Amino acid sequence: MVVIGLGSAGVGITKHFSDSHKKITIVESDFPKKCKTEEDFEKYCPKFKKLKFTEDECWFFLCGGSKCSSAVLRTLQMIKNKKINIGYVFPDLDWASAHVAKRHKVIFNVLQEYVRSGLLNSITIFSNKDILNIIGEQPIIEMYDMINKQISNTVETIQWFKSQEPVLGSSHKPQEISRISTVSMGNLKKDEENLMFLLDNITETGYIYSISKQQLESNKNLLKLIKSRVSDDEKNKITSSFAVYPSEHKQSFFYSLKYTHHIQDWR
Repeated sequence: MVVIGLGSAGVGITKHFSDSHKKITIVESDFPKKCKTEEDFEKYCPKFKKLKFTEDECWFFLCGGSKCSSAVLRTLQMIKNKKINIGYVFPDLDWASAHVAKRHKVIFNVLQEYVRSGLLNSITIFSNKDILNIIGEQPIIEMYDMINKQISNTVETIQWFKSQEPVLGSSHKPQEISRISTVSMGNLKKDEENLMFLLDNITETGYIYSISKQQLESNKNLLKLIKSRVSDDEKNKITSSFAVYPSEHKQSFFYSLKYTHHIQDWR
């Protein structure tokens, strides 16, 4: 898998992927020194030779709040023949400056429209604020690195599960129009989940259960518990499916992939 990071957040996520993946990073210093404004980064975006790769598909990570993210469309143009999955980091607008909020608004909306039109394969949204609520408060100096690590671990783990054969169920295949998504992390013991972005108007859900061998062999209520989530979704007119995978770890957990075709608000 090819992983591309644009700007500090994108690069921070990319570096936490394992070395089995091809990693490409683009930072402000890769642009001409005369780039000072959002318009400059877009106008003077160089042709990055590093973006040449043979693989058909890639993940492209960025946060719309950074200055060089203004060059995202020019950058994506260089790999337009690839199947591009956007990993978008939604900034915490509680303390964002007016400039950051404005950049985020424009880029977030434009990328969603590109995804809806099919020019991009998908966009998975991760909120700094919501992820911090999941992993707990962190020291200021380590906060963003821990958030970035959580995002990379989540994407890499889910991609790995998709390459495996489940012992029960099947990997969810969303409808063609369901290209906007997020992920939740689930606690099997507490039977609860926490979204990494509060996605509006969810239309589809794919559950990925990682179950310890001990539980697979002894927990007679497990299937009932899994099916209850699918049943609850159906009551809310959400199309759902699940896949169960064996785990060598003692702890069992699940991810939930949430999909929609509705444009998400930038605020």
